Amino acid sequence: MDELPLDHRYTLAVGCRVGVESRAGTMTVHWSVATLSSPEMRRPPEKEAPVAFECPRCGKPFVALVESTAKARRKRLVHLAVGLLLLLSLLVTLPMAFHLGGQVREENDPSMNPMVVLVPLVAVALVAGPTFFMTGRRYEGVKKHRLVLPDGKRTRLVQGHRFN
Repeated sequence: MDELPLDHRYTLAVGCRVGVESRAGTMTVHWSVATLSSPEMRRPPEKEAPVAFECPRCGKPFVALVESTAKARRKRLVHLAVGLLLLLSLLVTLPMAFHLGGQVREENDPSMNPMVVLVPLVAVALVAGPTFFMTGRRYEGVKKHRLVLPDGKRTRLVQGHRFN
């Protein structure tokens, strides 16, 4: 599902936990993953709409929020732009940090040390840049997966399931 263009259709990937093995201090979780897609699964024309679906393995009912194509594309573009800007800022801040970090400063110099600003900027760009860029590439506009309880209420706890 990585790098697929956003269009008027969407897919849901549902993983249902099959089993858990624990041996020698390691825990292995086995999943049954299914991709739900059909020509009828179309995005809403504007804003977002809830979509009901069931886990193909265990039959539990879920609800997901599906965004319109325009809204999902905007969010994807914003994530990509912010990630790219942060990565490009590393081209400026990282060489500056190396250059200014190697300089000797006088003990009684009252001016502010530029490394106080540069080091956090480099750290933020180094962590947040790739994160925003990768989430922008993978963003599909399907969010807020909720388990539907027997009384009709929705809960955030979806134990034994994962969604893409």
